[in-house]
Amino acid sequence: MSSDPAPPQATLRSAKIDIDNQTGTNFRFKVQHQYTGWETDVSKEVIYKPNEQKTIFDNVEYNTGFLTTGVDNWIVEGTKLNQETINGKKEFVDGAKFRSGTGALSSWKVHTLTAEDDGKTTVIRVFPTEIHFISQSGTSTTSFTVAKD
Repeated sequence: MSSDPAPPQATLRSAKIDIDNQTGTNFRFKVQHQYTGWETDVSKEVIYKPNEQKTIFDNVEYNTGFLTTGVDNWIVEGTKLNQETINGKKEFVDGAKFRSGTGALSSWKVHTLTAEDDGKTTVIRVFPTEIHFISQSGTSTTSFTVAKD
C-alpha cells in the first residue's frame, strides 16, 4: 500500500539589499523590511553620496513554496543632508525628511521576493521623487516624497 507523497514545504530564502542613491544629493537612508507575519528588519541609518550604491542589509529572509502566502513589505526613509560650514568646518546638517509611498500612517510598499531572488542582490534605487525596487524577479515603483510629520 503506497501513501501520497508529502506536499512541498516552504523554503527559507535570503537576499542582500543595496541602496543606489540617484537623488543627486547626499542622503541618510534607513529601510524597514517585513515578511508577512515576521518581525520587522530595521536597518541602521547609512549616509550615501550622490550616485553611491552600497549595502543596507546583508541579509533579509523570506519564504517561497507551496501554500506560502507571505509578501515582502518595505518602507524607505531618507533625510536630505545639506552641507554647511560650522566653525570653519564643512559638516552635514539634516534637511528635509522623505518617505516612500503615500498615506498618513505606515505606507508599506509591497515588492515580493521570489525563488529567483534567493542569494542575489535587490537594489532599491532612490530618485528625487520615486523609488524603484529592482530584483531578478522584477521591478516595482513607489513615490518618494517629503514626510508629513
